[in-house]
Amino acid sequence: MANWNLIRGIEGKFSSQDVRKNMLSYIIKNYPAKLVEFIEKDFNRYRIAIRGGESLIFDLKGQFVEARN
Repeated sequence: MANWNLIRGIEGKFSSQDVRKNMLSYIIKNYPAKLVEFIEKDFNRYRIAIRGGESLIFDLKGQFVEARN
């Protein structure tokens, strides 16, 4: 579940419609019982913080790159 009020990017806030469907599918499949704390959009990536400490990195096309603790 995402708190869409905490989505932000370099250019300021952006819409939940900007979040790629394949990123959400990845989170639902691999982190079904976790909450999304926030989503950041950078110049070349998305960073999604999962409650519990893990951050997921995706490219701008929404492809998973890596998980960081």
